[in-house]
Amino acid sequence: MEKKAYLVSKIICEGSEKISVSSGGYYQFILAKTGSYHYKYAGRQLRCSIHEILMLKPGASLSLRSASGAFPLELLSIQFSAKLLQELSGEGMNFMEYFAALPSECVSVTAENSLMMITKNLIGDLSKQGKASELGGSIYRFGILSLVAVFLARAFRQPEKETKKEPEMKEMLLDSLMFYIKEHITEEIPLERLEQEFNISRRHIQREFKKGTGQTVHSYIVKTKLALCARYIAEGMPVSHVYAKAGFAGYNHFFRAFKKEFQMTPGEYYQICCRANASE
Repeated sequence: MEKKAYLVSKIICEGSEKISVSSGGYYQFILAKTGSYHYKYAGRQLRCSIHEILMLKPGASLSLRSASGAFPLELLSIQFSAKLLQELSGEGMNFMEYFAALPSECVSVTAENSLMMITKNLIGDLSKQGKASELGGSIYRFGILSLVAVFLARAFRQPEKETKKEPEMKEMLLDSLMFYIKEHITEEIPLERLEQEFNISRRHIQREFKKGTGQTVHSYIVKTKLALCARYIAEGMPVSHVYAKAGFAGYNHFFRAFKKEFQMTPGEYYQICCRANASE
């Protein structure tokens, strides 16, 4: 059977399940969509989260286990054949030689948030693509694969030695926390969950968040939930449904927080929105 040029797959891990990963004859890159995980390689146990990319060279293998406790771990995997990496290469950049020259059979790096988000979206798009018979399908896929290779190469520009200045690291942490909260705002987000997801103590999270935003993590979560509630109400959703949909544990807590934030009750805000919609 002819070897495929690339493979895209999704890895789901729940609880304490241990998963074995083998790159086969490919250069494999693993990115976490949700959760974090421990992996064991060369006798060492290391940890990766949504900020890291893990690369395995051809013939490498390891085992990994979720580090997110009760939260499911979802990973994206993309594997490139050496032949495809050569085909994707251009003047001044040989992807196959570049990744082959990395110092270990298994390497992980921390990547910028924007780069991670774009790369994950592109890999997700690749997983939805059909056969090459689609109009322009092969050209479109080749373009996406080229972009993914470029972004991965940029992420691994300084493997294992890349250091960031302290202010940049703090800014990255703050951006990551705020993005994570907004992505999961309809759920309960206790500090314990953030501690597990980011592998940082809750005390450090609280201190840096307060320093960077002027408000506590809890206050930011509540305000973000309330903004979502206000949007739901403006869209015509009954007040009795809004608080649960936005992830508030109870109506009384939602009512008090809403009145404090907007200086009116949810019902009063609903009436104002109804009158505004009627006038339009």
